[in-house]
Amino acid sequence: MGSDTSKTCPVLKTRTLEDHSDDFSRLSENALRQYKLSIKQKYESEWSSLSDEQESLSALYNEPVIIQKNENGSFKNISVDRLLMSYGAMPVILQGDSGSGKSIIAQKIMLDWASETSRHLNVVFYLRCEELMCVSEEINLIELLSYSCSLTSDQISQMLQHSPEKVLFIIDGFDELRLTQAIFDMSAITDPLQKAPPEVILCSLLRRYLIPKSKLLVTTRTRNTLNKLLKGQPCFTEIMGFSEKKVETYFQKFFSKEYDCVRANETLLTACSIPVICWIISEMFRVGADVTSGLETITSIHVDFVSTLLEHHCQGLSQSVSTLLRSLGQLAERGMLEQQVLFDEKNVNEIISDPDGNPFLCRFLSKRRIRQETMFTFMYHSFQEFFTALYYVLLDEEESQRKVRELLHTVERGWALSCWSDRDFSMADVEVRQSKLLQPVILFLCGLCKKEWIPSFFEKHNMAVSVNIETQLKEWISTYSQRYQNEHMLFILHCLYELHEKSFIRKVLEKLVLIDLSNSPLKMTDCWVLKYCLQCCEHIRNLKLHVTSDNLKMLQPELSRCKELWLMMDHIPDDVVGLVSAAAEGKILNKLNIKKLDNHGKLSGYLSGISVSVRDGDITLSIGTSVSNSSVTELTVTSPHSLISTIDWVKSQREWAFNSYGYLSSGQHEVRLLTFLQSASGLKKVCLHDSLLTKTFASEIPSFIQACPSLIELSINVSGQLMLEYTQSMKTSLEKMGWTLIVWGKLVLIKPCMERFTEEKLKTKREKSESERTLPQRESSDSVSLKAESSAHSSSEDVEVFTPELRDDEDKLKNTYRFVCAHAGQFQCSLTNLVFVMEGEGEVLYRVDSWDLRLLDGLGQMQPAGPLYNIDCFNGSLSGLHFPHCEILSVILFLRPITARQRDSILDVHLLPWNVPLSKVQGQHKESTHITTSSKCSLIPGSEYSLRCEPEGSTVQPMTEKFECNFGPNYHPTFEVFVNFNTEEVRLSLSDKTEGKEVWVPRRIVFT
Repeated sequence: MGSDTSKTCPVLKTRTLEDHSDDFSRLSENALRQYKLSIKQKYESEWSSLSDEQESLSALYNEPVIIQKNENGSFKNISVDRLLMSYGAMPVILQGDSGSGKSIIAQKIMLDWASETSRHLNVVFYLRCEELMCVSEEINLIELLSYSCSLTSDQISQMLQHSPEKVLFIIDGFDELRLTQAIFDMSAITDPLQKAPPEVILCSLLRRYLIPKSKLLVTTRTRNTLNKLLKGQPCFTEIMGFSEKKVETYFQKFFSKEYDCVRANETLLTACSIPVICWIISEMFRVGADVTSGLETITSIHVDFVSTLLEHHCQGLSQSVSTLLRSLGQLAERGMLEQQVLFDEKNVNEIISDPDGNPFLCRFLSKRRIRQETMFTFMYHSFQEFFTALYYVLLDEEESQRKVRELLHTVERGWALSCWSDRDFSMADVEVRQSKLLQPVILFLCGLCKKEWIPSFFEKHNMAVSVNIETQLKEWISTYSQRYQNEHMLFILHCLYELHEKSFIRKVLEKLVLIDLSNSPLKMTDCWVLKYCLQCCEHIRNLKLHVTSDNLKMLQPELSRCKELWLMMDHIPDDVVGLVSAAAEGKILNKLNIKKLDNHGKLSGYLSGISVSVRDGDITLSIGTSVSNSSVTELTVTSPHSLISTIDWVKSQREWAFNSYGYLSSGQHEVRLLTFLQSASGLKKVCLHDSLLTKTFASEIPSFIQACPSLIELSINVSGQLMLEYTQSMKTSLEKMGWTLIVWGKLVLIKPCMERFTEEKLKTKREKSESERTLPQRESSDSVSLKAESSAHSSSEDVEVFTPELRDDEDKLKNTYRFVCAHAGQFQCSLTNLVFVMEGEGEVLYRVDSWDLRLLDGLGQMQPAGPLYNIDCFNGSLSGLHFPHCEILSVILFLRPITARQRDSILDVHLLPWNVPLSKVQGQHKESTHITTSSKCSLIPGSEYSLRCEPEGSTVQPMTEKFECNFGPNYHPTFEVFVNFNTEEVRLSLSDKTEGKEVWVPRRIVFT
């Protein structure tokens, strides 16, 4: 970046629009022409190390896969040409890992504009953050822009005023900005002539205080901090890497013969989806290195590259190889910790002797002239990350362990702070970003622990390796794999892959209840890592993924190792039938859920969702379709073949309907579906959602039931108006066949007639009920139609335990449960412990409501003795209830999310009646983590209790608290416990202050 001392910064003047336009036309066209020419000259003479020739950027450019993400999690591929075709001044974020090609794409956009291929922009300014961080003095926006282009300050001023909506600022390398709270507070500059540090100017651009109508493209390795600086909703894009076809294109350009070696090695081919790995492998081809074996991980590729270059470029060195690598690592570490990419010549010479004359160093350090000063930078940022890790490994054991311990602590603290949902920028965001930027160092450390590959490299050059780093890393991975999900869990999987130790991977993963990677689509390398980790395990309990249909092919053989599998996809391909079959067999995979993410309502497939579950030998399939006015089908069968044929039939019908440019008339689709299902073997239950119950459809149902001898249930959720005359006509026909029809709301339930109580059983039950009514009672029950009891009856052998269906409710804090009873008996809900006494089949809807204490006015000292239940039975078959005991109390623990301003973790302790559903409490503390523990204890309402916490130094507030039965609507903690942030476990106990005895003996509480 050169400085022109003859450039001046004139005062902006107010002129008429006509005069201004004339000036712009007269002065700008020639200046822009010269500016574009300088850009083309710069990028059309790039030096290609692969061909030893100068070639244009256009010839060298190989476009990676880029996706644009939507708010609902869906995405679509987008080309560089379309990257800036957004509406208005919406900022575009281009995220990518180290070596993914962000800067190359930014430069390609500059070249396209200069070559007249981008006509929607008047002028483009390319701002490299790493270079601007070398500017020590305060400057204004005009001066800053003049450093990076051949335009004068006057010309820049006029362009910014004339048509700011056609000005693009490319801010390349946002992560190199050294942000602080003070810089953020200063970055509200609105005057282009106001001077400030460069990072303040750039932040003002990002926050839209400067030139708010302009377009912005920002490249970054991280996104959270940037999101807080940008105003409004940005267009978020991410580089996914090269497709397999683009990898072939890359190698065919320079090494067409050698590409066969890459294609034959699936691991290496997958790794080459990362652009920098393509460059490394190409460099190794150029010097004749063998790349056919041993390159299993990203670390091993970097190690092999370094070893190859040492062999070719380090003969006759004045210093040992270990000294050279330590020096390079020391420089790399300084940059990583100080957020520095460019190093001045003086600092480099203090650490590394003769960097210019060492051909080995020239392959990693590139020299640039910036404002008449010689600067050095690592060729690719991944080299800086690798040499930092190598430096830690080569240190003496005590120093090595200290640095690795500090690194792991910094990264984990950033992870904890990333859970903080505050929208305002703070220093916590700086820590989160630094944590993200340091993660690759941990990744390379894991790879350097691989005994089978790495030691040969060290032994060859007489270098010792610290033996305890591996232990530190494994302990860290084991601990934090159980605390984090999504991007953090994905990083842990990459660490496990770099370690490449199957027994340790199995030990870590089989402890996990859930692996959730569903918040972002997986790259090709992510899927390869996941595939290897799954191969190391006999089974995984629960796995959630966001994958493309292409990546599913890579993962599919291993996904059947999961007990439960949840997939979010861009569209549902035909390949999923293999997973459906595996789920139907129920060997390991017994629950499968596949969902197609809707891309702004655009029709991209006919199946919008598939789920399969197996229970007691019955296979339940649910199918959703994405064509309007269509039903969601759910059926239970005993034959896996019926599942596949149903999916194929639904898909073919949707394609037929779509391609015919019209849909079937009302109810015809359901009729066709019932006709098809008659051929489904072992069909037990069918449920149609959002169906139209027409006269034709209703008349076909009896015939369908007769044709399916194994059928035991048909339910229809009716969309639109439910015509009672149709249901009445059906009911009459069905009763003749021995079937019953129940209507509740818009649900039509059709089932065979079940055995009811005999007259003798009914007489016995009535007599027992009458005798119970004659017993003395505390309150009158004359007006009560149900016998409600609070007893231990729910534990009787006669009681059948069931898990209710959870229905969607507009109020997410109110869970409505549904129980469909098939015969008489006593049934206990596994979630609320309520016991329903049923005289026959029927449907019960129930939920826990909040007490309105005004209802107890005038009833003296009476207080709620338990939760308030709202219960509806629509068939009149509910004859009694047994409520759970409320004398037993539970201790419920929630760990609050950590915030940047906290030094302590805060544990909320709730003392609540045992019969308050946990889900009700969790609904009000969604951001906190529930900690499971043995929670039963006996407390006396009105008595005072104290909570004790070990270790010493922890704070409990209040010191004592009177216990009162709380049944809502609000659930506030009884006690708050403050413990040091680094504390991993505590011991809690509860004592009766009056009697001085423990009522809840010490429990070990682990913060995981």
